[in-house]
Amino acid sequence: MLAVDAGRNIPIEALLDRVWDDARPADVRGSLYTYLTRIRRILADAQPGGTSPITVTRGQTGYRLDADPDSVDLHRVRRLAERALALPVNDPRRCALLREAIDLWRGEPLDGVPGGWAARVRESVRQQLVGVLLSWADSELCQGRPDPVAERLAVAIDHHPHVEPLVLRLMRALYFGGRRAEALELYARTRQLLSDELGVDPGTDLQELHRDILRGTLRAPLAAVPSAGPRSTAAPPPVHPTPAAVAGDRDHPPGCQLPAELPDHIGCEPEISCALGVLQGGRRYGGTAAPVVTLTGPGGVGKTALSIRLAYLVRSGYPHAQIFVGLRGRRSGPADALDQVLRALGVTELPTSSTVDQKLSRYRSLLSDRRVLIVLDSVVSADQVRPLIPGGQGSALIVTSRTLLTTLPGAEHVEVPLLDRATSTALLARIIGPQRVLAEPEATDALVEMCAGLPLALRIVGARVSARPHRRMARLVERMRDDRRRLHELAADGLSVRASIAASYRSLDSAAQRAFRLLGFAGPPAITEWLLAALVQRSMDDADDLLEQLADARLLTAVHDPVQRELRYQMHDLVRLFARERAVEEDPPESLRAALARAPALGLGMDVASSGPPLAETPAR
Repeated sequence: MLAVDAGRNIPIEALLDRVWDDARPADVRGSLYTYLTRIRRILADAQPGGTSPITVTRGQTGYRLDADPDSVDLHRVRRLAERALALPVNDPRRCALLREAIDLWRGEPLDGVPGGWAARVRESVRQQLVGVLLSWADSELCQGRPDPVAERLAVAIDHHPHVEPLVLRLMRALYFGGRRAEALELYARTRQLLSDELGVDPGTDLQELHRDILRGTLRAPLAAVPSAGPRSTAAPPPVHPTPAAVAGDRDHPPGCQLPAELPDHIGCEPEISCALGVLQGGRRYGGTAAPVVTLTGPGGVGKTALSIRLAYLVRSGYPHAQIFVGLRGRRSGPADALDQVLRALGVTELPTSSTVDQKLSRYRSLLSDRRVLIVLDSVVSADQVRPLIPGGQGSALIVTSRTLLTTLPGAEHVEVPLLDRATSTALLARIIGPQRVLAEPEATDALVEMCAGLPLALRIVGARVSARPHRRMARLVERMRDDRRRLHELAADGLSVRASIAASYRSLDSAAQRAFRLLGFAGPPAITEWLLAALVQRSMDDADDLLEQLADARLLTAVHDPVQRELRYQMHDLVRLFARERAVEEDPPESLRAALARAPALGLGMDVASSGPPLAETPAR
């Protein structure tokens, strides 16, 4: 269990549920601690010399296995598959990477591990491995090597006889290997099996392949057989009866309505692993509730891009429909989101007199006994989402929000982090090309530093550099070094860091807005409630409430200070620049001077002009 979630903290209660289910011994925590002690001893004794240590570490709420992800076969398979599926299907490197990945599949995942959690993870991993196997088969066929595909898939089908995509690839491999009769015999066996055990006929793709083989019109592949989605490591679910459309025309299901995935998306591997564990069948606390994942973080951190990437990774597990609804940060009740989802599901005619309860009844009816993935983007409050949580495990919900939606029952809350320096550089290189990065390493480092890990800022900088290949990046660095111009420079083709921060600023009440402006203008490296209380002339309790409101709006980040043993807050560099702009624009100079004079402990009242754009340059008031 620690290895499946390597690098992630697992709460103690989750470990107890996973190990013992409902059959806990009397001293269950004592047993857990005994096991963990044994694991630590085994790891210490087995540690090879000269390698990175593998240890079990105690966190604030649980335990984690500190290990290189490549030392765990499951994570290595996922990394290899992701690298491979980013390459063209006819690229030999793709084939080699996928072959290395499937060679790690040597048996049943978590073989012999009992319990409901292990069973759910086992099924999820099995589907991922079958998905990797299918991608490898496509690549091998494109390279003109049908024989190894036929050999390996014949073994896989013995274990997964109902998975039609496996049968389809094996039939193609047999046919292109000169074994036409065996391909036709395989189709006949599969058709009989599906009829006897499921009462259905083979799917359309399999029937068309059968007809092509009979006619001799099947051509050697120049590209892969269409798979369930780009860069997906999840396998198709076991064969079900041919699904009826979720709504409207029963012969035309809604299908995939996801936006295009960002081809250069990078980072967030631990967060992706966590979300996939929920969306691909590994429930958080067990039970039969629908998988729900919330992606939260400040504006511009890449929540939408991550939600789309996740949706493509798991879309094969939700074949009836994949729906994306953008709420654009509007403050509204569930009716708006519900109407958009119903329209996406094909419901075009609803009586204007329909109540929300009637629409919800229709929505739940459409999702019953079907597997639908719904992505709700830019949600403001849990009230917009809560009624739309699907009933049962068949469908799933991904939600993005700047607000931590802690009142959604059973949701897995994933915080989308800022990028570290290395990942920021890698993203910029993907956008502008590695040659530009190598040509101006110092300018690259400066741009990365000024973007401060915010993907939106990096993408804007990348777009501006790409649009002017004749101009050196150092020129943009010079312009951005001026704090008063930096946000102006971080805008391109409808993307704007200033507009992104402004959306959070507008969500605050007037008191919180004023507190935000004063903190940005003062610019202290660490923010405490007593400092804010002095700036705004409010009580400590009021200051604490204001800080929490700013943190909820993702304009501040809470940081625990282990030395002072108190909670402090920090403001992102670009957010601070925006706050300073608003202070100069909205607050009279005398008000700013008075506020800074009330905080002499940090030296903020000594030189008002040095704390931001010179007050003499502001409009006369």
